[in-house]
Amino acid sequence: MIRRHLPVRAARSFQPSLFLALSLGLAAGCRNDPPPERAQWTSMSTVATVSTPAARAADLPALLKQAQDALADIENRFSVFKPDSELAQVNRLAGQEFFTLSPDIARVLRYALNTSRESGGAFDPTVGPLMAVWGFRGGEIQRVPGDDELAAARDQVGWTHVEWQAGESNRVRLARAGMKLDLGGIAKGYAVDVAFDRLRHSGFDHFLVDLGGNLRVQGSAAPHRGGWRTGVRDPFDTDALLGTLLLTNGEAVASSGNYERFVEIDGHRYGHIMDPRSGRPMEGMAGVTVIAPSGIECDALTKPMYILGPEKGRAVLALHPGCEALWVLEARPTRLVATPGFARRFQPLPQYQDSITTLESADK
Repeated sequence: MIRRHLPVRAARSFQPSLFLALSLGLAAGCRNDPPPERAQWTSMSTVATVSTPAARAADLPALLKQAQDALADIENRFSVFKPDSELAQVNRLAGQEFFTLSPDIARVLRYALNTSRESGGAFDPTVGPLMAVWGFRGGEIQRVPGDDELAAARDQVGWTHVEWQAGESNRVRLARAGMKLDLGGIAKGYAVDVAFDRLRHSGFDHFLVDLGGNLRVQGSAAPHRGGWRTGVRDPFDTDALLGTLLLTNGEAVASSGNYERFVEIDGHRYGHIMDPRSGRPMEGMAGVTVIAPSGIECDALTKPMYILGPEKGRAVLALHPGCEALWVLEARPTRLVATPGFARRFQPLPQYQDSITTLESADK
C-alpha cells in the first residue's frame, strides 16, 4: 500500500509559509509594535511574500511589483517544466550536444556543481531520475524499487557527467542519455537573492522576502528591533516552534526536512530528500536549518547538511564563512545539534533548552 504526501498547489497558494507567518507574529514582540505589512502571491509552485514595517506600508505596492517581476523572470527561465526553458532544452539534448546557457543560469549551475564537489556528491542537480523511481516528481511507484531499477536510475545520475566546454564558455552538455538537470534545489534561494538585490538597489531599506520558507531580510521588522525575528519550526509538529532567531541586514535562512514531502510504502515513510550516493531517501535526520549571507548558499547547503549530518556537515560549512546550521535528529525525545554560531543566536523554547548540544560536544 502506498500513500503520497506532496504539496497541493491549489491549497498551498492561500497559505503563508510557516517561517513567515511566525516571523511576522514574533516581529511585533513585547513593545506592542504593529505587525509588518505584507503582500502574498504564488510563485515557483509555492507561496511568495514580501513584508515591510507597518510604518513603511506605503512602500508595499512598489515592493510587491518589483519582487513579483523578479521571481516571475527566474521561474520562466529556470523551470524544467516549461518546454522552451533553457534547462528543458539542455535535458532534451542529453547525451548529444552542447547548449549555450545564459550567464545567470550558468552561474547558478556552476554554484550547484561546486556544492556537489564540496559535499562529495551529497548535493546533485541531476538527481531527478532517482526522485522519479521513488515516486516523486511525477514518478509512479507501488513498492520499494528493486536493485535493477535503482541501478538504471543511478546510471542517469551524476554531477560529474555535466560537461562544460573548455575555457570560460557557458556551453554545457549532459554526457549520458536520459540525464536530467534540475536546479530546483537551489533556484528558490537564487530567486530570493535576485528579488532582494532589486529591492535594495531601488532604495528600500526595511523588508523581508520569503519564497516557500527561503527568507532574506534587510533592516528591521519594527523600530528598536535590530532585525527580523523568525521562528524555527518543529519538524515533528509543523504548527509548533523549536525556538527563534534574529536575522540582520542581508542574512538569509532556509530549512529542509522530512515533513515537507514523502511517500509511504507498506507503512514506512520515505522522505523526499534523496541521497544521490546511495540512491535512497535519507533517513536518520528530521530537519536542518541554515543561516547564510545569501539565499543561494542557504538553499544549496540545507540538502547536504541534511544528508551529511553534523560531523561531516561542519567540514562543508567551514568552506562558507558566515554560515551556521542546526540539525534536528530523527529521535524522540527531540535532540538538536547546532554549530556554535547558530547556538549563540538561537533562543530555544523552554522545553528544548536541555535538548540542544553545540557541535564540539555533540559526541559526548
